Amino acid sequence: MAKIAPTAMIDKSAQLGEAVSIGPGCVIGPNVTLGDGCELRANVYIAHDTIVGRNNLIYANCVLGEEPQIVGELETDAKLIIGDNNTFRENVIIHAGSSRGEGQTVIGNNNYLMIGSHLGHDCEMEDNGILGNYVQIAGHCKLEHNVFLNAFTALQPFVTVGRFTFTAGASHSYSDLPPFVRASGGYPCKVRGLNLIGLQRAGFSPDSIDQLKVAFRRLYRRRDGKSIVQAVADVANENGLDEQVRYLLEFLQRSHQHRYGRYRELFRH
Repeated sequence: MAKIAPTAMIDKSAQLGEAVSIGPGCVIGPNVTLGDGCELRANVYIAHDTIVGRNNLIYANCVLGEEPQIVGELETDAKLIIGDNNTFRENVIIHAGSSRGEGQTVIGNNNYLMIGSHLGHDCEMEDNGILGNYVQIAGHCKLEHNVFLNAFTALQPFVTVGRFTFTAGASHSYSDLPPFVRASGGYPCKVRGLNLIGLQRAGFSPDSIDQLKVAFRRLYRRRDGKSIVQAVADVANENGLDEQVRYLLEFLQRSHQHRYGRYRELFRH
């Protein structure tokens, strides 16, 4: 049975799952779907047509699914789709998609978004990610699974962050960040090393980590004067590469198809 505070406002077209809890001051808009076991603490606003999966915990003052921030335009048809078992801490804001993108913003499963973090329109966040306090993600970005962005990290539009990547606090990136690395700094944000702790905690085999170490040194610690594009091509031509190394190379090849290193911007509407 749903537990709904007397001061909550729920549109009659909203669909509520089993055992949801909706706290005081919450507003649920038209055609919202709220999955089983979700808990909204207080003053949460979920805008029209947003789809929220099961067992999501949403803290006070979050705004989910409102129209995108596009100057001079008001879009009402796009959606926000959220998976299962996510936590949204206080003041998180996530906007719906737009006609300039895929028409939807998508959040996967088991993510943890800390205080004040924001995802802009048409973003995609896969599974098991963490956004620190006040992380700011511009529109059209993609965060692959197991990304950990520390507090005050900011991304320009169309940036992709590869799987198992870790950023230091207050990092700012205008180009794609490759998978499996640690990155920090701003303008430019630089790759500093492999995310070894993250890879070990995730259960990567010692052999796979060793092969990533070798590939990383050849790509980022070379002294032969070659560009990283040339270094990627040299490593990619070798046989017997670990699947994670192969993915790293493919990611870098895609990113360098765009002059600013933002693969997703090749598909700008």
